[in-house]
Amino acid sequence: MAENSGEEVLSLLEEKAGEKKEESAEQAEGELKILAVTSCPTGIAHTYMAAEGLENAAKKLGIRIKVETRGSGGAKNELTAKEIKDAECIVVAADANVPMARFNGKKVIQTKVADGIHKAEELLQRALSGDVAVYHGTGESETASTGEKQSIGRQIYKHLMCGVSHMLPFVIGGGILKAIGFLCDVGVADTAGSAFGSFTSAAQFFSTIGNAAFGVMLPILAMFIAYSIADRPGLIVGFVGGVLATSAQFNVATLCADVSLQATPGFLGAIFAGFAGGYLIILLRKVTEKIPNSLDGIRSTFIYPLVGALAIGVVMFFFNVPFSYIGLGLEWVFNQLAAASEGNLAVAAVAGFILGAMMSIDFGGPINKAAYVTGTAAIATAFANGYTGSNVMAAVMIGGMVPPIVIALSTTIAPHKWTKKERMDGKVNYLMGLSFITEGAIPYAASDPKRVIPSCMLGAGIAGMLSMLFGCTTPAPHGGIFVFAVVSRWYWYILALVIGSVAGGILLSFLKKKLPPEQAQVGKSLFKKGKKEEK
Repeated sequence: MAENSGEEVLSLLEEKAGEKKEESAEQAEGELKILAVTSCPTGIAHTYMAAEGLENAAKKLGIRIKVETRGSGGAKNELTAKEIKDAECIVVAADANVPMARFNGKKVIQTKVADGIHKAEELLQRALSGDVAVYHGTGESETASTGEKQSIGRQIYKHLMCGVSHMLPFVIGGGILKAIGFLCDVGVADTAGSAFGSFTSAAQFFSTIGNAAFGVMLPILAMFIAYSIADRPGLIVGFVGGVLATSAQFNVATLCADVSLQATPGFLGAIFAGFAGGYLIILLRKVTEKIPNSLDGIRSTFIYPLVGALAIGVVMFFFNVPFSYIGLGLEWVFNQLAAASEGNLAVAAVAGFILGAMMSIDFGGPINKAAYVTGTAAIATAFANGYTGSNVMAAVMIGGMVPPIVIALSTTIAPHKWTKKERMDGKVNYLMGLSFITEGAIPYAASDPKRVIPSCMLGAGIAGMLSMLFGCTTPAPHGGIFVFAVVSRWYWYILALVIGSVAGGILLSFLKKKLPPEQAQVGKSLFKKGKKEEK
């Protein structure tokens, strides 16, 4: 500040930068090196938020760290064999499968991905203390779940989310392509009836591709649940079980009692097939564990595929019956909800509010995923019954769009209650909300859950309720504003989104405490005359 020329200022800056560089180099040589791996079931938000949390905590503690992220796009910043060998400790913060055999003999901390977000500094402090157990693998292709003592509920959730995360691309891609097929027939095939969506050549083209992707979602779901439980040998058993769960003919009642159930086991049947297939492989491992090592290859190439496929076939032959009846019950429920938007308004209002609010409780967690899977199941049922969309899925999607927009609105209309960084990030949440990326609300909910979560739940619940009352339906399971063209009564759908978002934004702005001026770093309120925000 005291210098008078630009040259002198630059000289001082270069000198200071050189000092910092030397300090960093000295610290890098002498500091403890820690590695980490983060992964979440969907591989979208939590994976990278946990990585960022660990990196920020490491910077605060003045230690070196490298974080491998295993997201939906694959592994990034992968740990090398040399880095693993030289590392003092490895933190695995994951709710999805992570290859663990490479960490054999190293000190490893295994925990939930949420701990990487909320307890990053605590994890690193533990890693620095050295009081960490050494990981001992079995020599097989292990995953993170093999070395960690978990509750039964957590194990079930982890396996289920593995299946759901691998199924979602098929649901989204196939569903949106089918929606484009419906769009191609709008105004052309008004009298086409069940042929709607495949009446014109263009519609048939998109629908055929969409059906191909959408049609394998249940086998994929079952296959990766079994894979999560039993690793690669579970793939074939789970897939076969998932295919059988899509059949209305393969069951003891139809083949032996000549009774047609007129329903498939569906989602619940596929989930059951995945778990049954995975644990069948675990059982086969136990039964064949005394086979000599020289014949070990027979297990993976012959016994597991043959005996496993036969065993899951026998299981599904009997269990397809109860799951088919459950499928009929779910079909009746979805049909009642579809009719409720035009008939019983009370049922429509309650169902819409609950579905919308569920999308805003944990922002991508198990409750959010339960609502979303319910929506995709409703779409599958709607397509199977000749409908062109589902009001359940419409309520679910709009409920997931609202939370980030609520955050963005509050940071806009009440800037004094948010830090400068929160306001800058809030602008991005407009786009994330419109794109149906609910996870944009997570950082705000994590920092102030008592105010953010109720506000988002109210806004999302109102939007879901209005969507159901207005009778809006969608054939697309994802896409947000980019698929509004195929949403029935889209103008009412937009109104529901606006009302829900504004209601949540106003409530959050009211509940949020005003920050001191030095934290908010803004001028006067937007509602008062005065200076604009300082730059």
